[in-house]
Amino acid sequence: MTADSKPTWPALAADHPLLQLHSRLPTILEQAEHSHIWGVHLSPATPPDFGTLLILQKYLRSVADDVDKAAENLTKTLKWRKEFGLDNENANTPPEDFGPDFIGLGYVTKVGKHGGGENVVTWNVYGAVQDIKKPFGDHQRFLRWRIGLMERAITHLHLSTTSTPIPDYGKGDDPHRIDQVHLYGGVSFLRMDPLIKAASKATIEIMQAHYPELLLRKFFVEVPLIMSWMFSAVSLFVSAETAKKFQVISYKQNLGRELGLGRLEDIPQDLGGTGPDLPTLEKRLEHEIPPQ
Repeated sequence: MTADSKPTWPALAADHPLLQLHSRLPTILEQAEHSHIWGVHLSPATPPDFGTLLILQKYLRSVADDVDKAAENLTKTLKWRKEFGLDNENANTPPEDFGPDFIGLGYVTKVGKHGGGENVVTWNVYGAVQDIKKPFGDHQRFLRWRIGLMERAITHLHLSTTSTPIPDYGKGDDPHRIDQVHLYGGVSFLRMDPLIKAASKATIEIMQAHYPELLLRKFFVEVPLIMSWMFSAVSLFVSAETAKKFQVISYKQNLGRELGLGRLEDIPQDLGGTGPDLPTLEKRLEHEIPPQ
């Protein structure tokens, strides 16, 4: 694809679910009164815009090509994004603006893969929590921070500029997804605290409802046996398909082998890689040039 050309989606049959969903966009956008999601402006224009089809495909795949359900879910997400203010000009609040209670709790990096390419990774460092009430006490503040971490990660998928389509449901993997790593080494909360339970439940519900087909794998690292309640709780709120993506790693040194996929220099040494710490790895993304 040249610099001034636009990516094209593979040819679609007239009755393809993707075109059926696209035909409903005028109604969806009118009901939602919002058209932006993950850096993409959804357009009902014909022929369909590549970025628009990319988003619609994620919603279709998440419901096994059920066009009615995909339209319903997309409408709900767009309404929620408008109400939450996620696509406002100043929507991306810097992590430091949430205050010292959230410093060191979340990072976004990339990890190289065998054969080229990279995976975007979010890191939740729960072992850095010293006082449960500080990050988890203000429910809405925690959710804005956690959603902000996800939104920052999604920007590095470059959904508005990619030329790589998503295969139809059941015909291949979605290449535009994110790895999540939850680090529990040194956690000071070893029981089902009501604050943590409420924050976890709300976060899972939001991710399930408004971030379809964005999770590649989720690693739970150094989870104390006493926290086995966490997996029982999570299983109540996620689909069986999502639960298959979960992986528990008892020893943090094994994460590099599981997550590395080739470039261990993109993973900290104390987590089985050969790279620097997470703050240093995250800074690399500040100088990233989006693909054209």
